[in-house]
Amino acid sequence: MKQNVNHLFLLLLSLVVASCVEVIDWEGSDESSGRLVVEGLITSENTVHQVKLSRTQPVIVDSMPEMVSGALVEIHEGNILFPLSEISPGVYQTDTLMGKVGATYQLVITVGQDTYEAVAQMPPAQPMEPLEIIPWDEQFQSPDGADYFQFIFRENFGAIVPNLYQVQGSIPEDVADYYPPDWEMPEWIRYRFESGNLVTVDSGYYLHPGLEPPALFAYGETNVSGITYGTIIVEKFYSMTDHHYAFVRALMSETEWQGLGPFSYISADVPTNISNGALGYFAASEVLKIEQVVL
Repeated sequence: MKQNVNHLFLLLLSLVVASCVEVIDWEGSDESSGRLVVEGLITSENTVHQVKLSRTQPVIVDSMPEMVSGALVEIHEGNILFPLSEISPGVYQTDTLMGKVGATYQLVITVGQDTYEAVAQMPPAQPMEPLEIIPWDEQFQSPDGADYFQFIFRENFGAIVPNLYQVQGSIPEDVADYYPPDWEMPEWIRYRFESGNLVTVDSGYYLHPGLEPPALFAYGETNVSGITYGTIIVEKFYSMTDHHYAFVRALMSETEWQGLGPFSYISADVPTNISNGALGYFAASEVLKIEQVVL
């Protein structure tokens, strides 16, 4: 009976959604302000960091954004200056450097006669428990136990703190060494070696503390299976300040979450920490890295 009630509720909900659709003309949809859009992130990883510059586009467009070349881009940490070099149109990159937790970073961009600035402080990352990896319950089990494994992607909602989350895993080149000498490599693993693509898991998304009703229509539980012995699962959690998360949440409310179900958000300006009328965000994140080898 409960299942029938649920089905009836979903049917009524779909009728409500369908009845609320109205096609209107969007005045100014073919126009653009041409404002500068900034995308930048510095982390605690010892690596190069990038800042991307582009211009706003009309609402309806079938081309890539116009990238902004020839800008002077710098990141300051107190009296330390990190100049960025343009490696491709609109993409500026530092030398290898490692950000510090608690440090404050200032981004300064000069485009022609205009100067844009942003300030970001690097918050500490919240400790996290590693993913639970369990035996695969499908047909690839051997008589002596599970030969392969699986896990479920972390839930999008209910995190202790907001994070940008990435997870990656790949079949090791010496995978045969992790199995008995008489182990026969399955065809699906052999195909991976032949294609040169050993990456079986590569995903990134945001972990949200609260529940976003419209987003419930977009996300679902996803299982990753067929993980071999020897696979290294690497998780990365990028810390976020409250203001940075407010930017991400507002941006997703205008894009991925917009128009999903009857609880859709009302359009509003997306916050930014870039000065002089620019859009986008410059952030600093400590990266918590969790590695586990499937053994």
